[in-house]
Amino acid sequence: MTTTCPHREADEINGKEKNFIKGITKVYPTGFNITWGNDDRYWNITKPNVPGSLYVAELKQVSWLEVTCSTDNVEVGKYYRVGFNITMKPDAFGWNGIDVYVMAKVGKKGKFTSMKVSLEEIKPDNIPITIPKKPLEIFVNPVTPEECRSTIHLGLYEVWSSKWKGGMQIHDAFIHRV
Repeated sequence: MTTTCPHREADEINGKEKNFIKGITKVYPTGFNITWGNDDRYWNITKPNVPGSLYVAELKQVSWLEVTCSTDNVEVGKYYRVGFNITMKPDAFGWNGIDVYVMAKVGKKGKFTSMKVSLEEIKPDNIPITIPKKPLEIFVNPVTPEECRSTIHLGLYEVWSSKWKGGMQIHDAFIHRV
């Protein structure tokens, strides 16, 4: 009997678009690690009805929201702005009274920088909005050991409320040198 993991693992090669000169990385849904992402009761990765989007990670319903990605397209001594571009479907639910967190860190053992985001006021629309609205910036510190400063890890989390939520679509994550 073959068992498959219910969690989706990122396609590290085909899920990212990097511009090393400009210090920009876009991570598309195929480049996300998604908790429960291999179970179509909870998530779908599909072609969206949004111009310019290749795929969209559509949240059907979860109580544990955890979407992560990373890039090694970083330069020591620089700041990076990070976040996600999302839309909400008309049937979105469960977002009232809870916050999601956009979190980033440098290296696997780095300390998280985070920003709380409320999604309850986002209206259904086909135009992606950036979260967080206020820029979340992270610094790649030159005094950090080499093995800890080569990668920025980024995530979108809501794991504390135990509330079921759904109807969000994630178009991409971004990590831009400032």
